[in-house]
Amino acid sequence: MINSVFITEKGFYSPRWHQAFPNANLVEASDQAALSVPAGLIWVLTGVAGWEAQIRHQTAQGNTVVAITRNPQINELRQALTAGARGYLEALSSQQILTQAAQTVCAGGMWLPAELVTHMIGMLSPMLENTGSAAGDKESLLSKLTTRERQVAAEVIKGSSNKRIAITLNITERTVKAHLSSVFEKLGARDRMHLVLLAREQGLC
Repeated sequence: MINSVFITEKGFYSPRWHQAFPNANLVEASDQAALSVPAGLIWVLTGVAGWEAQIRHQTAQGNTVVAITRNPQINELRQALTAGARGYLEALSSQQILTQAAQTVCAGGMWLPAELVTHMIGMLSPMLENTGSAAGDKESLLSKLTTRERQVAAEVIKGSSNKRIAITLNITERTVKAHLSSVFEKLGARDRMHLVLLAREQGLC
């Protein structure tokens, strides 16, 4: 099992964390040690001072990060994903959910609360309908992309990270980012989440 580290605040802890990961370490976000935790799967509690910066730092170190929250919110979900988190879930989730989330993100996927994603789709539906009308049918949408861009987009839709895409397609992460920027521009997607929602709306996944 990959090493798990929970970066939390003083006094906030769930026994389910150790039930799911017996060897997990707990570090207070205010502790300087939080910046040099052992490599592995890092769980960062949102709401604590500098939590977004902590996610960016851990991601830059090559760690897989999951944001855990006491109060799931769409805006916070966006902040977590933008910072580099691969997952977002309630801090007091069950042992089973924690384990499933860990397995999913460590396999290169993403773990997001179904209710928030459903709500987000509802919010973006008018925008997606307009985009769909402009793009035409599925073939018209795909025809905007080069073969390599389609491959990169397909991997993003599956939840793969840039690093995973680079390995899968045997290209550099820099090239992945370049293709992804082109995909966003051609399809009118603002970010990875919007691309996934657009793909679902158009029946591409």
